[in-house]
Amino acid sequence: MNADQTTYRRGRIAALGGLAIQLALVVTMGLAAAWTRSPALQAAAWHLLGGLPIWIVLALVYHQFEVERRETLASEKLATQDAASSVLFGDLSDELQRARQRLANLLGYGLPAVSFLVATYLIVAGLAMLWRLGTLVASDDPGVVTTLAPGVSAVALLFVAAAMAFVAFISARWVSGYTRVRAWQLLRGGASYLMSSFVLAALVLAGAIAAAILDDTSFFRVIAAAVPAVMVLVGVEILLTGLLAAYRPKRPGEIPRPAFDSRVLGLLTAPESLGQVVGELINYQFGVEVSRSWLYRLLGRAVTPLTLLGGLVLAALSALVIVGPDEEGVVTRFGAIRGAALRPGLHLKLPWPVETAATYPVGKVLEITVSSDPIGRGRDDEAILWTSGDDNLAKLGMEYFPTALDTRSAGGGLALVAADVVVQYRVRELLEFLAGSLAPREALVAIAQQEASRYFASRDLDQLLTVGRTDGGRVLEDAIQARADGLGLGLDVVGVSITALKPPGGPVARAFHRQIGAQQERESLIQKGRRDAVVTLAKVAGSVDHAARINAAILELDALRAARDEPADDAARRQVAAKELDIETLLGEARGEAAELVHAARGYRWTRAVGERSAQERFAGELLAYEQAPAYYRTRRFLDVLAAGLAERRKFVVAGDHGDLPVLRMDFNDSASALDTLLGE
Repeated sequence: MNADQTTYRRGRIAALGGLAIQLALVVTMGLAAAWTRSPALQAAAWHLLGGLPIWIVLALVYHQFEVERRETLASEKLATQDAASSVLFGDLSDELQRARQRLANLLGYGLPAVSFLVATYLIVAGLAMLWRLGTLVASDDPGVVTTLAPGVSAVALLFVAAAMAFVAFISARWVSGYTRVRAWQLLRGGASYLMSSFVLAALVLAGAIAAAILDDTSFFRVIAAAVPAVMVLVGVEILLTGLLAAYRPKRPGEIPRPAFDSRVLGLLTAPESLGQVVGELINYQFGVEVSRSWLYRLLGRAVTPLTLLGGLVLAALSALVIVGPDEEGVVTRFGAIRGAALRPGLHLKLPWPVETAATYPVGKVLEITVSSDPIGRGRDDEAILWTSGDDNLAKLGMEYFPTALDTRSAGGGLALVAADVVVQYRVRELLEFLAGSLAPREALVAIAQQEASRYFASRDLDQLLTVGRTDGGRVLEDAIQARADGLGLGLDVVGVSITALKPPGGPVARAFHRQIGAQQERESLIQKGRRDAVVTLAKVAGSVDHAARINAAILELDALRAARDEPADDAARRQVAAKELDIETLLGEARGEAAELVHAARGYRWTRAVGERSAQERFAGELLAYEQAPAYYRTRRFLDVLAAGLAERRKFVVAGDHGDLPVLRMDFNDSASALDTLLGE
């Protein structure tokens, strides 16, 4: 297409149309911002205002192009006429030179000046709006509006934003269609800025839809922060592009690309060719046709679909939430928790950054330690001992728990102990856990520290060093759980244990060790005495209970004997006799050594008594035998004595002739035969 004056006239008309549309959008957005009092719409209105200088300078440039082309055509036509006409209209060449100079000034100075003006405006306005938004958010005034003013109809705002988005999109695409022609490529800066106006109107439309359907206006707060930030970024980009353009090599007759033609905003008007945009940027910056190489063309054709595919894959992956078997998760939309906690499994959500997900190990038992030793020395590779040969264990920086020396007396004093308290917990309710505290672990540490200090301060040192270590776990578990429930932390305290409990290190610990050693030795002696008493009583009386009954009866007998006034008191004697009988009965029932001695004494008494009685009766019988036959008795007793005396001795029988001395055949072992022999002779 030849670049004649008609072409540039159409460019001027397109620029003026863009200016009118941009101005209409600015006025509409400004009125909507005044109506809603929303910082988001105010920021959008200020951004739209930055596009007016771009359209104005573009309209001036294309008007000057039209003038220059008209003067050029007139000069060429005049050159084809006769000399007389040339002399008559010779001043046309001067007009052409002035038109070309004005055009050169606009291209060389006007476009950079407008670019610098737009960049400065975007940076200053963006920073000012960010500072104002921070002031509004930090304000405690209930009348401050950070999203939408009360009473604003979200439905009405929805229609206004939809109309603005429609007009901005149609007009931006209409102007961007011009930029396919080389003579109209300067309109690309205005078209990209107009497309950014469509994006802002679309964001306001999305916020209005959320406010109308979900009754949630928080998205306007995001817009109010995002729009100034993007303004600052685009302003910095335009400023840097203008500085780089001042040093790039220039070719004769080349129309410079203005810095306000943002490369970032240009992606909005031509998203189908990201590689082409990058190539044009490289070609323009270095003045070399790098984009004409085959490798770059191949990459240029593939980079856009690959980028879109990668973006779609990342968006799809960000829409999946995988919750492990011992986990639960939550989905947050712009920082606010949405729905119930996610159970283990695969879940779907809106892609990032609209919604994000986080998982927490609710099925895992976690652990914190409240220790007197800030660096945890001696917990992993050293045994926890009371004493050490190095007194450097008593170092500054250790935090000891106070405890009483003796709670039974008012002036018992104060002592210090070093302790390690291990608290095991798990998340009971995830939503309560997230809403209860910004730092639940630190809150639990503080609670455990306070409850441990309270527990140690309420017990004396001897109790803590004996049974307090084992009993303290249950007491602390109940106390810490009650405090955590009161604060709404959403935690279950699984267990609490006091893993170490000792006095401060150094000489103090050794003194405690000696004291505890003496107490243990005393207790050992007491227990040994009790054991010996049980053994002795069981050995003597058969059982401890029976021995106690016998001892009580003996004490009562002693009391009766001591309380008896007169020895001849019959009642007292009967009481004493009855008690003695009870004691004898108890001794008889016993199965120990005492019972054996009693039974042995009784047996000896009866044996002696019966033996003496039998001896008495035997003597009486012998006396009666003597009285009845004295000779017989004496002879019998003589022979008994003789038989007893000669029982183990040799005996001789002397025999002689008839008429000699009588022959005695005596068997002194048999007294009857011996007596018959004597009587027969």
